[in-house]
Amino acid sequence: MKKVILTALVVATMQLAKAQETPALAAAPVPTHPQRQAPTPEQVANRQATHLQKVLTLTDEQKQKVYQAVVARTTAMQQIKNNNRKEIHAEAKPVKEKFVTDVNATLTPEQQQKWEQYRLQQKQRMEDRKNNQAAPANGTNVAPAATPVKLEPSDDGMRN
Repeated sequence: MKKVILTALVVATMQLAKAQETPALAAAPVPTHPQRQAPTPEQVANRQATHLQKVLTLTDEQKQKVYQAVVARTTAMQQIKNNNRKEIHAEAKPVKEKFVTDVNATLTPEQQQKWEQYRLQQKQRMEDRKNNQAAPANGTNVAPAATPVKLEPSDDGMRN
């Protein structure tokens, strides 16, 4: 019996020693990803103009005008983001309103209706997302469906 116990201890000790020698997969260093750079206003404008072209069936000329409006909006918003929260909100509102006005000026009446519906949907999605984040993680207190939101002139349907 003593030999069996002694043999088991020797085997266990050898296993522990071997585990100490070889690096474990869990101990391997996690590769670090390079810091993501913020997209340029041109990249944002290209992505958003292309998306709005699909949603609103824009012509190439309308897409170019929307592109220019998005570049102006994104550039202004990037400059504003260096301020504190209250200043950001106060300064961003006219920028967003100008963007909405500029885009509306390039759209046909049918496209304007589509865009208003799109902006309403986007605002509703943001409100729903905000309400779901406020709910507890265990799901016991699920937030009720949000009532339809009112579209403000500064609601441009785009992420800031």
